Amino acid sequence: MAYITNQFWWEVKGDPHKEITSFVGALDDEQTHRTEDNLNSLRLFGNNETAGLSLSEYSRRNIRHDGNPSLNIVHSMCTTVTSRITKSRPRATFLTSGGNWTEKRKAKLLDKFVAGQFYETGIYNVASRVFLDATVFGTGVMKIYEQGGRVKIDRVFPNEVIVDDAEALYGEPRQLFQRKFISRQVMVANYPSRKKEILTASTSESDYDRAKTSAQEQLEVIEAWHLPSGPDAGDGRHIICIDNATLLDEPYEKDYFPFVFLKWTDRLLGFWGQGLAEQLSGIQAEINSLLSQIQKQMILATPKVFIEAGSKISKAHINNETWGIVEYSGTKPDFHVPQTTAGEVFSHLDRLYRRAYEIAGVSELAAQSRKPGGLDSGRALREFYDIESERFMVIGRQYEELFMEAARQMIDLARDVSARDDEDYKVMSHDNKEIELVTWGKIDMSADSYVMRIFPTSLLPATPAGRLATVEGMFQSGLIDRNAALGLLDYPDLESYHQLELAFIDDIDLLIENMLDKGIYSPPEPFSNLTFAVKRIQSAYIRAKIDGAPDSRLDLLRRYIESAVILLQGAQNYAAQQQQQAAVAEQAQSKQMSAEASQLAEAESPLQ
Repeated sequence: MAYITNQFWWEVKGDPHKEITSFVGALDDEQTHRTEDNLNSLRLFGNNETAGLSLSEYSRRNIRHDGNPSLNIVHSMCTTVTSRITKSRPRATFLTSGGNWTEKRKAKLLDKFVAGQFYETGIYNVASRVFLDATVFGTGVMKIYEQGGRVKIDRVFPNEVIVDDAEALYGEPRQLFQRKFISRQVMVANYPSRKKEILTASTSESDYDRAKTSAQEQLEVIEAWHLPSGPDAGDGRHIICIDNATLLDEPYEKDYFPFVFLKWTDRLLGFWGQGLAEQLSGIQAEINSLLSQIQKQMILATPKVFIEAGSKISKAHINNETWGIVEYSGTKPDFHVPQTTAGEVFSHLDRLYRRAYEIAGVSELAAQSRKPGGLDSGRALREFYDIESERFMVIGRQYEELFMEAARQMIDLARDVSARDDEDYKVMSHDNKEIELVTWGKIDMSADSYVMRIFPTSLLPATPAGRLATVEGMFQSGLIDRNAALGLLDYPDLESYHQLELAFIDDIDLLIENMLDKGIYSPPEPFSNLTFAVKRIQSAYIRAKIDGAPDSRLDLLRRYIESAVILLQGAQNYAAQQQQQAAVAEQAQSKQMSAEASQLAEAESPLQ
């Protein structure tokens, strides 16, 4: 067991790398059970005997060659639940409490900022892997950090994170470590001033890694955090070290670790969660045992031929030929096919299989991407969708909370980078209308001036029938108009039609946004839907006026409305003039036709 110093590593005045490596080594010796649990879960999910979790063992998978069948419900359940939950793309929305127009505008820009940051970091792809880790190992880990002036996120293998079990009894440790193996060349590039120490550092001698790679020797790097004990304690510390040097040592003033943790099920005590793989391990073992028994019974239950002693039967005639002839003298041979396996065994196997779905909260139809028979109406599909969703309510909320916490930390990092580099942090945001470069200096808001809420990408059912039925119901009840209904359907094969059908709405909304948010004025065009534009911009004007928008921005809306009204009046006058001219022309034509008819009648009269 490693030696533990009597001094806390975060209280060491000089170089604390010895205290950190010693303490982490001691924790590693005490927590070998956690590595074994993670290894067992990995084996259950992969359906193979992975040799270990070290650099030299994780890729050695001893695939079973004993001929025993296996029905891997752990893999099926974990991947099904992951697909079910992570198909949604939650987004953070910021609301101000009684704020004025400026604060609401900043909150709107903050929406775009976080959306752009989510896109830049690829958080939805990373989050799906973190969720899968939670189902397999019990806890998924996402790291949010700054590198090169940009916010980055990583999926962290749960076994890399180390906490003190005694300190984390109630799930809230004050110190946390991440042990990661990184190439020496990468470390030299990041810390060129410590090149000598990095190149001479020894490789790990723990059970976690006893081998050196031939191409790129991996170096064990420990990153340690200690949260401040109080507002003025001054004992928060962040350190990156190797076994012979401290590479980074800086104060740490935040009250959270730069990680977001997602747990499949919280344990009553301790920091780590319980995974679906662990919950299904007993059923998986029993299913494998039953399959092995069934296989043996199937092998033993081969057809037999009973021949009475003394009977004259040619054994050569007993074969697999179709319509073969068996010559015999005496007692007729008896061909017997014994019963293979009792029906109760298969019933028990089916019960175990169904119970696995019940524990996971997944229906067998959902795992097979099938809908129940008879559920053809949109209403029935909506009800079934709601029932399925309720079974994942707890873990679904935790998944949404992951994005909220990620957004909080991203905002905090952007604020720190802007203050440190004396330059605005910029993010490229985009939506269906435009691409916009959002700078932090325009949206810097204190945390107590807004409230963050999370919303899924779509609150409508995912199936086309369910979505269509929901939108139809909203349209028929008068909650939305035809244009809004078209927008909510959002069918991929109708996208081009929607874009053309709703182009006039997008055009006016873009004009409103440019005038209110950017101060850019664009005069109305005669080819626009001016009647709709006046109505929509009037509503935007009233809303902006209530929110306290600057008069200079309101004046842009007033100018547009006045110009649009003039164009509408001109169009109406022109239409009236054209109608009047058409009426005069029609009247003149009618008179001319009457005159010609009279002349023709006089010419054909027999009295002349």
